[in-house]
Formats: sequence, C-alpha cells, structure tokens
Amino acid sequence: MSPLDNDYGTAIILQGGGALGAYELGVLNALYETRPGFKPSVVTGISIGAITAAVLAGAKGDPIQTLDRLWRDKLTVVPTLPFFPSAYQQFLSTLVPDELEKYLSAWGNPGMYRPRLDYSYAPWRRTSIYDLAPLRQTLVELVDLEKLNNGGIRVAVGAINVGTSEIKYFDNDKMRLSFENVMASGSLPPGFPMTEVEGNSYWDGGLFENTPLSPALNLLEGLDKQKLELVVVELFPRRSPIPEDMADVVNRMLQLQYTNRLKLDAKFFEKFNSYIGLVEEINKTGEEGNAIRQTEGYKDLQKYKRIDAASVVLAQLPPELSNASDFSKASIEERIDAGYRDAIAQKIGEYTPAEEEVAKLTN
Repeated sequence: MSPLDNDYGTAIILQGGGALGAYELGVLNALYETRPGFKPSVVTGISIGAITAAVLAGAKGDPIQTLDRLWRDKLTVVPTLPFFPSAYQQFLSTLVPDELEKYLSAWGNPGMYRPRLDYSYAPWRRTSIYDLAPLRQTLVELVDLEKLNNGGIRVAVGAINVGTSEIKYFDNDKMRLSFENVMASGSLPPGFPMTEVEGNSYWDGGLFENTPLSPALNLLEGLDKQKLELVVVELFPRRSPIPEDMADVVNRMLQLQYTNRLKLDAKFFEKFNSYIGLVEEINKTGEEGNAIRQTEGYKDLQKYKRIDAASVVLAQLPPELSNASDFSKASIEERIDAGYRDAIAQKIGEYTPAEEEVAKLTN
C-alpha cells in the first residue's frame, strides 16, 4: 500500500455510542499524526459523533488538542465532593474503586448532562431523567460557530423528528449550524430530553441510523476534488459474550441495534459504487449517441463520483470497555489508546481501495 496524500477529498463518518466515542479520538489522533497537514473536507456524525464532528470542524484552537480536552477534561467522570478543594478531590479519587467509577455517570456528567431535580418527585410527568445544559456550555466553551459554519469543512449531524419519525440531517452546506442542532443529535431518550429546533422536537439520530454514510456521500459530490476517500469508525462490537445480568442485556441490545445500521449502510455503499462503475464503463465506449446516455437515470448517475479509497476502523473493545455509559477515567483512557493502536495497525495513513475496506462491514 502507498501513503495517502492530502489531495483527497476526505469524509470522516463518526458513529454514536456514548462513552465509546473516546475510541474515535484515538483514531483521529492516528489519522492526523500519520498525515501531516491533513484536513477533512466532510465530517458527519450521530450523537456523540455529532459532538466530536462539531469540535473537529469548529474548535476554537487546534482540533485534536480541543478534542483531547473534550474527552479528558469535560466528559470524563471522576469522584467529587461539593465544596471541597481540588487537592481533596484528587485524594478522593484514589479511594474509589475503578469498578465503582464505571457507574458514577448515572448521577450525571459535568460536561454533558445533569439530573433533573423535578424528576425525583414526579417522574411520570417528565420526558427525561437528565437535562443537557452542561453539554451546551461545553460546546459554547470549545466550539466557534463561525468556524464551524465557514471554516472549510462540510459538516452534517443527524437527529430524528419525534413527531414525524423522519431522520433530519442538519448540514452547514444548506444552513447555519447551531449548538441546538448538535444537541438534538445527541438527545437519546429516555435519559435526555427532546431538543427543539425551529418548532420541531428531535431525539438522537442513532434511533434511526447510527452511521451517517449517506449524507457523507452526498456532501462529497459537491467537492471540486478528483480523488475521494472515506474514513469510517465502527464503535460497536459484532461479537460479545452472552449477557449474564440485566445490565449486560441492555448493553448488548443497544450494540445489536446500532451494529445492524452499519451493515445496511455498507450494502448501500456497495450498490452506489457499482452504479458509478457502470457509468464509467459506458463512458469508455465513446458512443455519444448511445440510447442509454439519453435516459434520465444515466444523466442522474453522471452527477456522482467514485469513492477511491477508504479506511474502516473496527473497534475490537473487550467487554469491560464496551459499556456506552461508562465515562470513568480509566475506561476513557483505554478506549483512546485502543482507537490509536487499531488505526495505526490498520495503516490508516496508507491507500486501500474503497471496495476492499467496505467489504469489512458486510463480512
């Protein structure tokens, strides 16, 4: 395989997966490290992937350093006691077992969500357990909306319209993205509330599809690039031990739901590239008067471009790291390291034909 250059129009596709999103940071660390001067042309995301996409494209500082701050400073949950100095907080963290830290996020995540105070006394009248005010504050602190919308990266984040059940992709090619658009993509019920955007209520886009491949392909079409590339990160394991308790059941149920979405998108991609190949073969004939060239279907396919290269990084996280609600420091660090190692081992900075890589998603 030959090294990839930065002449490609690259789309990065980021899945949703809660705390598993730390793995995506590791993959991005490897991608930027192996390709100095790299900048994606397109980034699409769902849920935690939408948050990562917004920071990657709109970071107030260096994108990778800002993502590092997002995960290690904002989204990592550590043991704390109110009103105690930081020195005491650090001491407290040494007393709490790692196994217990994995469940601390049930009481909130300072950089993303906090418990609703009114839920405890009238839960049947509420539509969520937490609110997302901390997430908005995190986005305000880390993301420059002007850069997000006009910084040269096309961004799309997906959410589902609660009233119509239709998936909606908010993208900065057609509109100005807001913090609410990003929050809507991550509004996973029943934990998080619906997010209102222009009079409509939205939930997490992962309820419909968890791998935003289709909008990435659409946004790549508008690029003035001769070579196109996809970088896809799969967060959910295909194989897992049989559940032994209710927590395992819920975790595996979510894994199966989101993994299946990825396989459907892979089949769509294979069909897409096969159609482009057919058009290329017809073009080689040189027969301008060919009846096929006069059909509306052929003219429509002429608008599309072949995807030349791809990297599909498949997370091989062990069961103890596959819980999407585990935001503990040790787990976050291990997922970041795993993403980096997997991407380097896969030679993310080198050329691989798109068909060969996407075949991983259907095997």
